[in-house]
Amino acid sequence: MYKKEDLIREKLNLEIEDTKESKVIRFLGGKLSIYVLAILILLFTTIWLYNQISGILEPVSIIFNILVTPVLIAYILFYVLRPVHKILNGKFKVSAGISAILSIIFGLVVITSIFVGVIPVMVEQTQSLIISVPRYVETIRTYAEANSDNAIVHYMVDYINTSLNVSQLSSTAFDIFSKFVSNATGVVSSMATIIVTAPFVLFYLLKDSTKFRKYVIDHLPKYYKEEVDGIISEIDDKVGSYISGQMLVSLCIGVLLFIGYTIIGLDYAMSLATLAAVLSIIPYLGPALAILPAVIVALATSWVMLIKIAVVWAVVQFLEGNFISPNIMGHSLKIHPLTVIFIILIATSTFGIVGAIVGIPAYAIIKILVTKFIIALRGRYSRIFHLEYNDEDLVKENKED
Repeated sequence: MYKKEDLIREKLNLEIEDTKESKVIRFLGGKLSIYVLAILILLFTTIWLYNQISGILEPVSIIFNILVTPVLIAYILFYVLRPVHKILNGKFKVSAGISAILSIIFGLVVITSIFVGVIPVMVEQTQSLIISVPRYVETIRTYAEANSDNAIVHYMVDYINTSLNVSQLSSTAFDIFSKFVSNATGVVSSMATIIVTAPFVLFYLLKDSTKFRKYVIDHLPKYYKEEVDGIISEIDDKVGSYISGQMLVSLCIGVLLFIGYTIIGLDYAMSLATLAAVLSIIPYLGPALAILPAVIVALATSWVMLIKIAVVWAVVQFLEGNFISPNIMGHSLKIHPLTVIFIILIATSTFGIVGAIVGIPAYAIIKILVTKFIIALRGRYSRIFHLEYNDEDLVKENKED
């Protein structure tokens, strides 16, 4: 009897303590708020410790900076050449090593063909375009002066007359272009490490990517194997389809614009189409920037040419939006256009042109990891605190930002 009373008393004391604890936790915002606060404290503590010992980690940082560029280039080329490797290895039953070598040779032939066939023409047309800059500016000023009743046009005429030295525009632009070409040559010569390292990394990615993934999964605890394998599959599928698809879409846009520019008789068709193809790698903002040089050339030629340019761009954008992108890329990343623009702006201002190219894939990877972490966190809390969450709702929420 005594033992039973002690058990009842002990149970009551525990309930009182739990009630006091729950009131304090509710006052602080709940157990989830405390957990998030603890994570933030650990995160800021880690950042502070890193700043304190950053000098010790400087050799690691140097090694990382040396390796990150060739590895990044190799990964981009891996996703571009992987379809070729799969065809050779799967359909034609070529061994993984030989198909990897043949895929790299195919990539080198394509790049060499572009440099031999396109670059000389583009350089020649760009030089001619730069020499013609004063004539284009003078033509635009003549058109503007004839319609200077509009306040905006009048301001543009005043700016051209007071701020632009037409006689020096061509020489200045030509000097900038010459410096760019010489610097590009110097950059290529200084990229010996990347040129030598990237093909080797690319070869082993093509040859052993499946084996490497299986090796990593096999050495994980059983509890995490399925989940990690799913995360890797999702990242590989989305990022791979985005990179290879975006490259192919950009190539299609460049080819279509070159055909269109050639048909309507636009000057410097090769240079303008190549510039558009390169800029189209950057979603949304790239095509908007790519049309500006073509509009300037068309405007300086005639109003009829400007209308022709508008028709060509409308046709190309229609084909790209309704046929090319849906069939090549589908909706692989499902990122809202406004989110894409913000990502590109932030990544470009932080990491330059590299950030503009890899910003979207990096965001996609982070998004997948954060989504999986939140799902795991919700599952943990549903078991511990008897809360009910629907993971499918979270996945639906994250389909578009």
